[in-house]
Amino acid sequence: MKNKIILIFVCLIAIFVFVGIFLNTKEDKKEENKNREEVKKEEKYLKEKYKVGEDDNFSSIMDKIGFSYSEMLFILDEASSTYDFTKIRIDQDFILTKKENQDLLFLDYEINKENFVRINFNSSSFDNLSFEKLKIEYETEVVKNTAIVSSSLYLDGLEAGIPEEILMEFTDVFAWTIDFSVQVQKNDNFSIIYEKRFRDGKEAGYGNILAGQFTNSGELFDAYIFENEEGDLAYYNSDGEAMIKQFLKAPLEFKYISSGYTYGRFHPVLHKNYDHLAIDYAANIGTPVMAVGDGTIIYAGWNGGFGNYIDVKHNDIYSTQYAHLSAYAKGITYGAKVKQGQVIGYVGSTGWSTGPHLHYQIEKNGKLVNPLEIDLPPGDPVEEGKKEEFGKVVEKYKNQL
Repeated sequence: MKNKIILIFVCLIAIFVFVGIFLNTKEDKKEENKNREEVKKEEKYLKEKYKVGEDDNFSSIMDKIGFSYSEMLFILDEASSTYDFTKIRIDQDFILTKKENQDLLFLDYEINKENFVRINFNSSSFDNLSFEKLKIEYETEVVKNTAIVSSSLYLDGLEAGIPEEILMEFTDVFAWTIDFSVQVQKNDNFSIIYEKRFRDGKEAGYGNILAGQFTNSGELFDAYIFENEEGDLAYYNSDGEAMIKQFLKAPLEFKYISSGYTYGRFHPVLHKNYDHLAIDYAANIGTPVMAVGDGTIIYAGWNGGFGNYIDVKHNDIYSTQYAHLSAYAKGITYGAKVKQGQVIGYVGSTGWSTGPHLHYQIEKNGKLVNPLEIDLPPGDPVEEGKKEEFGKVVEKYKNQL
């Protein structure tokens, strides 16, 4: 019995000793971490900025920063799976961050206004570099602006305080629905809700348009940003239909429509009445002409009275044709794949033409239709399973527009 009591007593002492050691160790670690944090706070980093000039490339920038040619090649090669540094752009910044003792920490390059690539110098040895593509973090302020058209959407928008960048993006969002070159009327009005960005307490440009509304001749059109099936941000109207349609409303920036879609038009060269089942856009020679939708070039060459001519097949239903071109864009030959908005040629006055313009026509099921009146089917709508979530987005911004 006595031995049993002694054993219990020894065990209790051991437990107290163990607990004491554990608590002391924990306190020591806590103090160590605290000291480490204080050192970290006290440690100052040095930043050096290098702007990409007109004559710069990655090699010259790295030379300015202080890296040797072999080190530059090593970084270029090692970074290739994360980012191709041969694609750096003029006026973009490289920012080198170092410790006070000149040890390198990381080198950042902003790819665009959304992302940057970082080279981490994990040690003094170049064998231990790491690369990562990161999202730029901004503080954002939501801004709403409204304007009424008296002369033009662009000028009246600027006068209302809407940034040029936002105006351009706004017209892109509605480019599938409204032809801003010909459809905008006096007293039309529009509202835009967009993000104003800040970085390190300073203004840093603008983010996404969150919602927009345009009233054209009394008819209201709206758009809201929402994540599509691929996880990308896209725009939809309040019914959940995609704002992106099959074709752009016009294939170029033009001065005016010189001839519309009509039957029995008097031809200025042939001096006879002919059907003109197309739209003629007056524009300067050399004005870029864009494919109005994704497709395949099924003809690019001389076509009699049409002069230099391009035929694009978009699908089994639609094809578009572009005539009187002065030249073709690089790579525009039979069988070439083209993307919507891609430049395919340039305005000219070849063939039976009395002045520089683009003759543009659309075929639907092999029959010419009026490009200004055709009702084009929209892109994919909001997913069925996300309609409730989208409805909340619409409700949130519709009351603000």
